[in-house]
Amino acid sequence: MENNIGMKKALWLEDQFEDLIDYASRLARIDYLVDPVTSVSEALEKLKAERYDAFIFDLKILPGDDQKWKDLDESRRKAKPYFDPYLGFELLCYLNQARQENAPLWRKIHFDFARVIVFSVVSDKAVFEELESFGIPPNQMINKSNADLDTLEKAVEEMEKDRSEEEKTLNNKRMPNEPDSSG
Repeated sequence: MENNIGMKKALWLEDQFEDLIDYASRLARIDYLVDPVTSVSEALEKLKAERYDAFIFDLKILPGDDQKWKDLDESRRKAKPYFDPYLGFELLCYLNQARQENAPLWRKIHFDFARVIVFSVVSDKAVFEELESFGIPPNQMINKSNADLDTLEKAVEEMEKDRSEEEKTLNNKRMPNEPDSSG
């Protein structure tokens, strides 16, 4: 049995995860335990139940069992019959809207757009611009068809470094320089 103490957790939304198992193994080398989910519905359930240190999202993903996502998938397919809907993108839009409205869903989940890594074959510039407006840095949007095994691992390490530096800066701003009251 593997010891998971001290490991960080990554939620990975990917409907072809078995094809990317080598990438997950590389994340284990940097102390990440990957929790794969294959649909939008499953991802939402996990977000409500668990805390994650990173979120890896494919943008072209299955809807799952939730009728809302099935209906959205069907309407997108009818609108563009030869186009796979970007339900992973739609989920990120949904989460961003919940954040803006401070909706009950947003208060139930532990989600940080700065901890999202987009790992997808999608390369739509307009989609990436919108994701960046949510707070996902451009260096965390990776075209997986061009990615070698090091690419995702390096992106997660860089994300951790950036977040660590931001936390230090915030902590320094929170700690006022108080005079010594010992006498």
